[in-house]
Amino acid sequence: VARALDLGGGPGTYSIEMAKRGVHVTLFDTPDTVKIARKVVRRSGVSKGAIDFREGNFLHDDIGKGYDLIFISQIFHSYSEADNVRLLKKCLGSLKRNGRAVIQEFLISEDRTRPVWSSLFAINMFVNTDGGRTYSPNEIRSWFLKAGFRGIKKKTVTEGVLVIGKKQKP
Repeated sequence: VARALDLGGGPGTYSIEMAKRGVHVTLFDTPDTVKIARKVVRRSGVSKGAIDFREGNFLHDDIGKGYDLIFISQIFHSYSEADNVRLLKKCLGSLKRNGRAVIQEFLISEDRTRPVWSSLFAINMFVNTDGGRTYSPNEIRSWFLKAGFRGIKKKTVTEGVLVIGKKQKP
């Protein structure tokens, strides 16, 4: 991975770690969040220019092109299934051939009842967003397929899940 997009990168935690490994990262988030991320990155010791910043609304604005990897951490639970599929289609168009998108989310069972904290979080998102909730790995997998990704894989990590899709078409 030479170029990565940290979509909804927040304070830059993942961007910093990728940059430390020699990856050129673009952190995309809202203007207020990017202001915070710039400060955190500056204090991190990562070399100047290793991380670019892009401000906007990733659902509506251009997210750039030519990425080997797009990392999407803890965003999808805030949006509806339709918004998430649209965003994945946008990501597919922003990746190089054989590029990957990685979604990190809270793990919830297929029947959305376990673990209890994920179920409670789902209720919180349902009440406080315009369509968000906690989604199961198979739901996320189906979005990847609808968006045109292939080679979908799932990996359980501490308190979460990674779902990975690959762009195989030019």
